[in-house]
Amino acid sequence: MEALCVSCDGPLKIPGDSYQGEIVSCPGCATELEIQSVDPLELALAPEPEEDWGE
Repeated sequence: MEALCVSCDGPLKIPGDSYQGEIVSCPGCATELEIQSVDPLELALAPEPEEDWGE
């Protein structure tokens, strides 16, 4: 599958066995993207990991 990065509009090759919720990285700008849907393919910026603060 192919898509465009939502950050830099660069081309991405998404493996056919990818799944909803998977995080992929753009080879052009290194932005982490989350697969929102696989059919149709939809990408969004991946959520930032939250601080744990030892809780």
